Amino acid sequence: MKNNNQNNDDDFEDNYIEKLEEENDIQKIEIGNEHEGNSKDQDLNKNSEPVEESDLDKEQLLKRQIRDFNKNLIEGSLYVAGKALSIEELSIELEISKKEVEELINELAFDYLDRSTALIIAQTGDKYQMQIRPEYTEKVSKFAKGGAIAEKYLRTLTVIALKQPILKSLLVKIRGTGAYEHVKYLLDQGLIDAVKKGRTHELTTTEKYAEMFGLPKNREDMKQVMVAQLGLEEVSSRNREIEKE
Repeated sequence: MKNNNQNNDDDFEDNYIEKLEEENDIQKIEIGNEHEGNSKDQDLNKNSEPVEESDLDKEQLLKRQIRDFNKNLIEGSLYVAGKALSIEELSIELEISKKEVEELINELAFDYLDRSTALIIAQTGDKYQMQIRPEYTEKVSKFAKGGAIAEKYLRTLTVIALKQPILKSLLVKIRGTGAYEHVKYLLDQGLIDAVKKGRTHELTTTEKYAEMFGLPKNREDMKQVMVAQLGLEEVSSRNREIEKE
């Protein structure tokens, strides 16, 4: 009897231990699966984050490329136009919003001011134009369309442009008797017009002059651009130098 009971106890213990081992194995499997799942989740997160960042970088890069392209379009338009262009004109022709055109053209203007180049982007009213810096105008204008123009003619032409309409008699007082020959040359070149006024002539610049030097065709706008380029004090100083020669 005792042996039977002992056998039963041994069987019970064996079954119990076996049961515990099975449960432990199950827990190990579950824990293992849980770790594996967490690892997969972490891997997924790791893999997903760079994709999101990459997509964002690509989007920002694309926007920057489009912005730079539009900026170059505006710069190129100002270069080839040879005249002042408004924000509205640029917006319509280039199919860029007015807001973006205004932002980009202001950026360009500051870019050119920061550069050590002969070019600037000047604003006259609501229009913008690419121009030669004032300190280089006289020298480089010798190579403008129509051939080289001697400096003496350019100086007389500058006085006419700034003071137009100006009587030839006053021009002679400012530039000396050589102005008679200067006026004849400038008339032959089609850069000025002369209208009879009593015993003298009234002189003004022509559209050809405006186109040659990249200036507005409207006389008052032309003066504003020249004054803006040179500064009032510089214009006065320049005229004094011209008068002395």
